[in-house]
Amino acid sequence: MLQPDRSKNRRLSTPISWLLILLLLLVIAGAVIGVIFLVPEIEAQQPTPQIMPSPSPTSIPYLLTTFEVLAAKGWQNTGVQVSAGDSLEITYISGIWSGKTGNNLFTGPEGGHPSRDYFCSPISHEETGFNALIGKIWYGKPFLVGRHFTGTADISGTLYLRMNDCDVWLEDNEGSVIVTIHVRK
Repeated sequence: MLQPDRSKNRRLSTPISWLLILLLLLVIAGAVIGVIFLVPEIEAQQPTPQIMPSPSPTSIPYLLTTFEVLAAKGWQNTGVQVSAGDSLEITYISGIWSGKTGNNLFTGPEGGHPSRDYFCSPISHEETGFNALIGKIWYGKPFLVGRHFTGTADISGTLYLRMNDCDVWLEDNEGSVIVTIHVRK
């Protein structure tokens, strides 16, 4: 009976084994490098709000911070915590943006003229105009911010801001606006 020549098989299998091990190491190294360098951040780094004593004689604490709202992102966490009953003031400082779907009109946070309503915007465009700056606290009802908003928080939670545009159309948006956020306890 003929016996297979095993010396040939050993010589062939050893380089193939080493190549497979090398290929596996390259795949693992690529995955590690991808995780470290190529995975985008889930949330942009937020400024740290500073609590400062109020200049009033009662020394009621308040918070004053600035925040950049990007046109191409949905609800953006400002890092600002408000409590029900707090006085909230949001004021436009600078910047322009464009929703670009259907036009290239750049506006400030007041948005464009009121227009036909898109069913997917957080607030009706007939109420706010397209691409206006809007806000919400936690999961509360969205409200128009525009160039200036003053009001009292009706619920407690984190303040979120965004452009009033459909989520499916955010990717073509451009620009940003910068606002100050002032909370009085």
